[in-house]
Amino acid sequence: MTSTVFLIAFEYILSKPILETITTIELIWLKYVVASITLVGIKLARKESWPFRLRDIPLFVILGILGEIIYYSASLNAMSYLPIALITVVISLTPVLSTVFDRFIYKRKVRPQTIIGICVSLLGIAMITGVDPEMVAGGRFIGYILAFIPVISTNIYNVIAIKHTSKYSAFDLSLYIIVATAVMTTPYGLSHLPPQEAIGLPLILTVIFLGVGLAAYGLFAYLNSLRVLGSTITVLFSNFVPVVSCVFAWLILGETILPLQIIGGAITLIGCTAVIWFKGRTELVGRV
Repeated sequence: MTSTVFLIAFEYILSKPILETITTIELIWLKYVVASITLVGIKLARKESWPFRLRDIPLFVILGILGEIIYYSASLNAMSYLPIALITVVISLTPVLSTVFDRFIYKRKVRPQTIIGICVSLLGIAMITGVDPEMVAGGRFIGYILAFIPVISTNIYNVIAIKHTSKYSAFDLSLYIIVATAVMTTPYGLSHLPPQEAIGLPLILTVIFLGVGLAAYGLFAYLNSLRVLGSTITVLFSNFVPVVSCVFAWLILGETILPLQIIGGAITLIGCTAVIWFKGRTELVGRV
């Protein structure tokens, strides 16, 4: 999950110029086509069996819709109503809802250290992104709804995925979800192909990197983490993304890092690490 955090943060850097010439759904389609080819190729090379149940096709479709299409569509549409910084903070509430799911769905005790650590990480993210009370008060209600949809969809996705990790390995489940997402986005992708002038080496290399690194490897790592670490710790890693993105923006794009962002990054790291440490000591013994 740590390596996946770096991949997600790097995706923001790579996707920014690409999305000036193609749409988000086009990028998702291209990324998942590459990921599908990669995982199918690995499966064929390893000459493994293909555990597959026709009755599980709706499962793969639902997970593809929840985890990719709804997540990105809602978060990107929220940008029309809220600043990106505020959207980042709202999406960072995902671990909070995950603790609610832990308590009422999995009947697990939620320790005070977990709540405190998550709240500390949220404070750090607010400092990194520069959110202030006036910005929060000025946000439009529909924007908050759209920004909160990824929080809900991610947690529902995790509940469904965890339930089926006993039926399929992390690799096979990743393969079927990725293929389902590629198939669902193909009609749109084929009817909205990138303009010929946009197709060049930068676009091709970016799509290959995102398809192999983020879609194929990233989803495999995420699903495996759900099985081993559980939902709350897995989604908590996403709160590291603003910290790493800030560093990448400074190193690659030459953006300035303010002292408040450095402090916020440190606070986020402390809060997230504390939760992972406490939950790891109490819940993960013997599960790896």
